[in-house]
Amino acid sequence: MKKKLLILPFLMTTLYNGCAPKTSPIVIQTDSTSTDSSASIPPQLRDLPFSYSKFRTVQGQTLTVGKNRTGFTFPDFKGKIILLEVFGQNCHYCLESLPFISKLNSKYHKKLQVIGLQVQEKMSKLKSNSLIQQFNIDYPIIERDSATNLMITLRDNYEWRGVLPLTLLIKDGVTQEIFKGETSQEELEKAIQELL
Repeated sequence: MKKKLLILPFLMTTLYNGCAPKTSPIVIQTDSTSTDSSASIPPQLRDLPFSYSKFRTVQGQTLTVGKNRTGFTFPDFKGKIILLEVFGQNCHYCLESLPFISKLNSKYHKKLQVIGLQVQEKMSKLKSNSLIQQFNIDYPIIERDSATNLMITLRDNYEWRGVLPLTLLIKDGVTQEIFKGETSQEELEKAIQELL
């Protein structure tokens, strides 16, 4: 309990959860001649073990997430590309993207899994149910109150300072692309198709 209380104020001073307009994606270069997405990662990082944690979603499920310096892994969705959507319940750019994120999840459901991470103040059950219904969300959403270590990983490994939305495309446990700020459906879909 004491440890959590010390981490939260630190996190609050480093992350401000501001919304941001469109920015260019950060592309993590991989060797295009190789089918192994970890080919361009230095060997000393490639073999780092993942540390696993369990998180409760707003839908009441448990989700296992592994993390290390090269990315995240989601054993419940093995073999799928992960679109990790870091959003805030009061971020208008985030809310604008939720409908097309849901469409992408449905369109590519055999090869893609969207996972939401809500990082602004804790949502009430009424608010989370309203968002799920309003935007037809059929993917798990991890709530901020259980995700402090995920937010610290985003800060430390991806230089995230709370600007929302933040979208990561992850394949085979390696982050392939990072979109900071507002992103269009076309940009995300093109990046997803390149990873299929």
